[in-house]
Amino acid sequence: MMNSKYLRVVVGLALAIFAGVAAMEAKTRQGEKDFKAGQTAELKNDWDTAVTMYQKAVDEAPTELTYQIAMRRARFQAAQKHVEAGVKLRGENKIPEAVQEFQKAIVIDPSSSIAIQELKRTQQMLLDGVNSTDPNAAGLTATEKMRREETARVEAITGPPQLRPTLQRLPAAMKMNGSMPQTMYRTVASLGGLYVVFDPQYSYPAANKPFDVNLDNMTIEEAFDYLAFITHTFWKPISSNTIFVCEDSTTKRRDYEDEVTKVFYMPNASSVQEFQEIANAIRTVTEIRHLFTVNGGRALIVRATADQVALVEKLVHDLDKPKAEVIVDIMIMQANTTRSKQLAATIASGGTAGINVPLTFTPGGVAAANSTTTTTTSTSPTTTTTTLPGTTTTPSVTGAVALNQLGHISTANITTSSLPGALLEAMLTDTKTKVLNSPQVRASDGMKSELHVGLRIPYATGSLGSAVGATTVGVSPLVQTQFSFADTGVEVVIQPTVHSADELTMHVEITVSSVQQYENLGGGISQPVISQEKNITDVRMRNNEVSLLGGLNQTTDSNTLNGIPGLASIPVLGKFLFGSTSTEKDSDQIVIAMVPHIVRTPDYSPENLRGIFAGTDQNIKIVHAQIDKPLIIPTVAAPVAAAPPVAPTPVATAPQAVAAQAPVPFAVPPAAGVAGGARLSFLPNPIQAAQNGTFTLTLQLDGALDASSLGPVQIKFDPAQLHLSDAAAGDLLTRDGVRVTIAKDIRNDAGEASLTLTRLAGASGVSGSGAVATLTFNAVGKGTGTVSMTGATLANSQSQPLPVLLGSVPVTIE
Repeated sequence: MMNSKYLRVVVGLALAIFAGVAAMEAKTRQGEKDFKAGQTAELKNDWDTAVTMYQKAVDEAPTELTYQIAMRRARFQAAQKHVEAGVKLRGENKIPEAVQEFQKAIVIDPSSSIAIQELKRTQQMLLDGVNSTDPNAAGLTATEKMRREETARVEAITGPPQLRPTLQRLPAAMKMNGSMPQTMYRTVASLGGLYVVFDPQYSYPAANKPFDVNLDNMTIEEAFDYLAFITHTFWKPISSNTIFVCEDSTTKRRDYEDEVTKVFYMPNASSVQEFQEIANAIRTVTEIRHLFTVNGGRALIVRATADQVALVEKLVHDLDKPKAEVIVDIMIMQANTTRSKQLAATIASGGTAGINVPLTFTPGGVAAANSTTTTTTSTSPTTTTTTLPGTTTTPSVTGAVALNQLGHISTANITTSSLPGALLEAMLTDTKTKVLNSPQVRASDGMKSELHVGLRIPYATGSLGSAVGATTVGVSPLVQTQFSFADTGVEVVIQPTVHSADELTMHVEITVSSVQQYENLGGGISQPVISQEKNITDVRMRNNEVSLLGGLNQTTDSNTLNGIPGLASIPVLGKFLFGSTSTEKDSDQIVIAMVPHIVRTPDYSPENLRGIFAGTDQNIKIVHAQIDKPLIIPTVAAPVAAAPPVAPTPVATAPQAVAAQAPVPFAVPPAAGVAGGARLSFLPNPIQAAQNGTFTLTLQLDGALDASSLGPVQIKFDPAQLHLSDAAAGDLLTRDGVRVTIAKDIRNDAGEASLTLTRLAGASGVSGSGAVATLTFNAVGKGTGTVSMTGATLANSQSQPLPVLLGSVPVTIE
């Protein structure tokens, strides 16, 4: 009865357990289905759906860590996606929609700090937008508004005042005799439509002294400089139409001379040391006290007079040049030959050349001095030994004989285990090994470049012993062995110095090493024996020149003679019949060749090489070349009735005519041809290059006036002689930091190319002279030809065409 009840209880428990397991399996299958659905949504970057499906999987199996991790990752990604969408909508001035996106991000991931921050900012923007009267402030956070205002203030900072006279040049016959300094300044200023302000303390002997001056055809600025020089005065512009004049002294300059602050960047300085060297050179030459360096940004901060800052700009432009670069092809050829020859014909035993007969003494048949008769009876499993009475027992010693029996020793007591045989052996081994390494290294001028090709071989450098192992049987005394690694293979170190486009000097270190063999030093450790060939040299080479840095030829001859002494020394037949000869020849040859290719040279333009006027020892003065501009006539505010044209009043040269103290307007009609034309040319001129070499042509623009775009420039050359490999923008159009785009169409098969350079839209034009493009040519054939420009278009910032003259350059390929 008890058994039946017990059986029913057991069956009931089993059914309950099976039902629970089935339910758990059903939940696990549903969770796995939701998990896979979340993975599918994740692959589609549908993070919202992924969060939903992963959450369902977690609800089905809360203890499953895989579901938990996937759900948390999806929440983070979904929240970030909504934050990014909110920021985008806010930038489009869709503030309410952005607030909704940030709120969704917080609902999905309440721990997202970035979503909470962006929501607060956007809500504040929503409140500020209701009360704001600035339409441009919509869609900006408070921080972005402050940054915009700061940027506007920075952009509003102006440089030193620039004079804008209405007349660029004085008349051809401009003379003043017996005139006072103040009168001369006011006269020149009135001709240019300018005003003069004198220092209230302008009173010293030279101020009341009359002068005779000749200002024929000078510009207004040149005339002021000339007057300042002869009258010992100092002038500066204080606005676009007014200048200030005072006595030229150290005190007055310190009080009135304006200073300029500017930041210069040197992106081509490859190291802090090089950047500091340039900064020290500039500080020494310009004697500027306020000059500071920022190593992190490779920037130079200067606060000095306008002329000193202009001199710094010139020096930075000349010194901060891209480094020359060289590609070096290195060929390391190694040939090893090992030849061994063995020849033997001799009487030999034991497998070796020569006579080798082992003899053994056996004292058989010799009566012992004392004998013992012993009878041994063996009955299994015991053995009984009986010794006769009246005798003594002497232990038997193998190979021993009594001294009184030496006379009875005969050949019967000597035995041998082998007799001499004959040996005939002939063997020839010839092993040849060739190794060719041809690495290529690219290095900048003055910078080291290293190349390692090979393996790192471990070798033991030391070991730590155990005091326990030294006294305990079965314990190894070697506890730990320390290893280092040796580089094998090819190691190349190159440091080039480029002298020109055709020559360079290279410091070269080449090491070729390999593992020759391993030596067992005990303790189960084998140490490598590394062979090494090293070449260190400084060599001056031409571009594309092949040079053998060094060769190592080593030959080793080894001859060995084995045989029977005396017989092996018999002339001619002895070493063949009674001995063996072994000959081995080892030959090791290494040849290292190097071919440099100059792929870049410093772009030194003529303006980098020419000297400039820099003032005196006490005062730095920079003179800028005057660029003729069209005459600008100020517009009249009120309409004026039309009147017949009146001839210009001639300039009087008498002192009485120029004694007026107030500025007098001086109107000059615009003259034809005042604006000078620009000119495009190639530098250097002419060009001589070697066949298969490269050279660079600089496209130089001189006399540019408000130039904003150039092109298309049509270039023509002989395709059988030259190929144009590349064209890059120069520094003239990018001198003020504005980005320039270049479009190039090179057709070497027809010998034609087209270049178009355009400054960023909306930027002002540039004036002056400089390189607008750099052309790199490959000399493919010998002969004489010409690179010419067949057409070009130059436009100013208003997209108006400017006149430009075109040039050409003769090219000779040898």
